Amino acid sequence: MDVICNGDRVSVDAERLPEVLDSLGFADRRVVVAVNETFVAKEEWPSYRVRAGDRLDVLSAIEGG
Repeated sequence: MDVICNGDRVSVDAERLPEVLDSLGFADRRVVVAVNETFVAKEEWPSYRVRAGDRLDVLSAIEGG
């Protein structure tokens, strides 16, 4: 299915949020996720299903100074 991740249209085979993030290269990163402009609590990720056309905004903190 096609979704939009951080502004780019991408194709993913998974439906559950953790597997979608893995397939997009975010497996080992500490991130927060908004789907269609609504943040999804990490506790909800295992049961959260991504649907075709959803917009995912995946954000991570950047260290530095």
